Amino acid sequence: MDTKGFTLVELLLVILVMAILTGIAIPAYWLVSARTKETATESEMMNIAKALEIHNTDHMVYPLPGEYPGVLEDNGYMSLVPTRDAWGNNYGYDSDGIEYTLTSRGIDGIGGNGDDISVSNGALIRDGAYNN
Repeated sequence: MDTKGFTLVELLLVILVMAILTGIAIPAYWLVSARTKETATESEMMNIAKALEIHNTDHMVYPLPGEYPGVLEDNGYMSLVPTRDAWGNNYGYDSDGIEYTLTSRGIDGIGGNGDDISVSNGALIRDGAYNN
């Protein structure tokens, strides 16, 4: 008797192997996705910091919170200053004219946690959850 096809045990074994591989792949995907967003946010923040540093060099003062981001765009330091990080949260900006801090609340969107990203006076001072 020559039958073709798979037995129920063979099909269950294939399904089990696929479930295990999926269980490994999904968390790895989320980790890579989160790290990518964090790296993109840090890079974007450093680009904003460069524009702020050039503004400071030209005017001897950092923009005050009420002037930011418009003064960077109006004076041609950046054509469009990003206002949201890679997770869609608003950047925070604070300045007294002498120094500034640009912040992202990180992956969880809650400020004050270990995943925040901060740039102050051109330097990355907190680099988020993954220490890129």
